[in-house]
Amino acid sequence: MTRRGFTLIELLVVIAIIAILIGLLLPAVQKVREAAARASSQNNLKQLALACHSFESANGGLPGLTPAPSGTNTNSFGYSVHARILPYIEQENLGRTFDTNSTPLFTGVFPVSLALNPAVAATAATPVKTFLCPADSQNPLYTVIVGGGTHAGTNYVVNIGSGRVGIGQNTYDPRFPTDGLFWYGSRVRMVEITDGTSNTLMWSQCLRGPGTGTLTGTPLSALSPEQRRRMYASIPRGVNPTGGLNPELTEAEAFTATTWVSNRGGSWIWGNPTVNGFVAYFTPNSQTPDLTAHGQGWLSARSSFSGGVNVALADGSVRFVRDSINRATWWALATRSGGEVVSGNDF
Repeated sequence: MTRRGFTLIELLVVIAIIAILIGLLLPAVQKVREAAARASSQNNLKQLALACHSFESANGGLPGLTPAPSGTNTNSFGYSVHARILPYIEQENLGRTFDTNSTPLFTGVFPVSLALNPAVAATAATPVKTFLCPADSQNPLYTVIVGGGTHAGTNYVVNIGSGRVGIGQNTYDPRFPTDGLFWYGSRVRMVEITDGTSNTLMWSQCLRGPGTGTLTGTPLSALSPEQRRRMYASIPRGVNPTGGLNPELTEAEAFTATTWVSNRGGSWIWGNPTVNGFVAYFTPNSQTPDLTAHGQGWLSARSSFSGGVNVALADGSVRFVRDSINRATWWALATRSGGEVVSGNDF
């Protein structure tokens, strides 16, 4: 008795059916993965917000960006909010390796001999899971950064403020008090968030840059869409000693810039808004590239998730904010005492 096998045509039909089924299932699998990554990211943000609450209870104010203990450019080379809350996210051992008040993060003089302090080099290069979004596949280690050395990055950024500026307004200059929750030397108390803790942004997300250094002489058209989302433009400007830039930035300059920096999210330990802060001037995942000068400017909240970003509010709750949020509402959420009226249905 002979056994009949598959013909070539039958085999091709089976293969085609399997390919169709895989094509139908793949989007569903991707959605499940994105949902899981989003939930994990929200959990990270929840921990970061609660850590800030614990810090505020223990120290009488939220952790600000810490100026460097000594040396030049003290407002640029201190520690981040992330570094200050390590004991409150079960990273006590890492936090004990340095003292934000006495251990310089960098040594030497900027820009001639600035270098990462060898005493904190191992700490700076240690990835912290709570600081990383699982949806961002970029390498978390960065070697091209001010002061050299290796830094571990982060996807979570603190609210510097709304970024709305005008003549005599310095709300996006973190050397001075902003309308947000964090700046150099800030100690905002929860009772000072008069707009309501449930209506004030504390943390959001950023996409980590590619860490390829600074691209000079490169027009926007030469960047890929993904590079535009992960890099920020650097514009030459003078700095006013009393705050702000001279002249101030304009939105149009984001499209005509030719110098692009790749260290966004490139260090969790370094207290610099261009690295781990955000400004709400542009809405989430804005099509307008980020724009800075001298460490101040407009740095948007961005994520790998389609349609929006995760945020942690000052009350410790976590929300997913859509890219389509009204710009005025997004600004209002960034201010701690602006007097704007925002309801939960607005975002």
